[in-house]
Amino acid sequence: MGRVEDGDDLVARARDDADALGRLYERHYDRVFAYCVRRLFVKAVAEDVTSTVFLHVARHICDFAGSREQDFRNWLYTIATNEVNAYVRTTKRRAQLFEAAGRLRVASQPDSPTALDRPDWPLLYQAIVRLRPKHQTVIVLRFFEGLANDEIAGILGCRPATVRVTLKRALDALRRQLLPLAAEASGG
Repeated sequence: MGRVEDGDDLVARARDDADALGRLYERHYDRVFAYCVRRLFVKAVAEDVTSTVFLHVARHICDFAGSREQDFRNWLYTIATNEVNAYVRTTKRRAQLFEAAGRLRVASQPDSPTALDRPDWPLLYQAIVRLRPKHQTVIVLRFFEGLANDEIAGILGCRPATVRVTLKRALDALRRQLLPLAAEASGG
């Protein structure tokens, strides 16, 4: 049984040790990729953006000021958030991304009696992509990534109280988006 490496030690060594940086990559790739998929909905696009995130990390690891693995993870999510927002902003493909997500979600949901208990994923994703990027980010980090408000605050560079207020506003905006979409989907 191999020794479990200390993440803080890897972070300290990664500035001048390519092997340590590679191990950090292996430890965090899946989480960053999953976050990108949840924000962009298309696996191939998320793979490209995730690659861009880790290229940025490799280029700027010497400038990274943190010393703990938690600091490194927050930095990764910050970079990933910026890259996702830049991708969406520059490509203006929100509608195409949603349509792809909707098709994937609909295809993956089997018809069953318990299907009524599940969220309507296509409607939910359609409503999320209509939100401001900052609201999208907070909702995805909180509910899809399962991060606490203080962790989100570290990623966004703000106070936890700001995250709580932003999350409330984002959820209110999401509700406002969902009502007409749900009515439209039900034919009413």
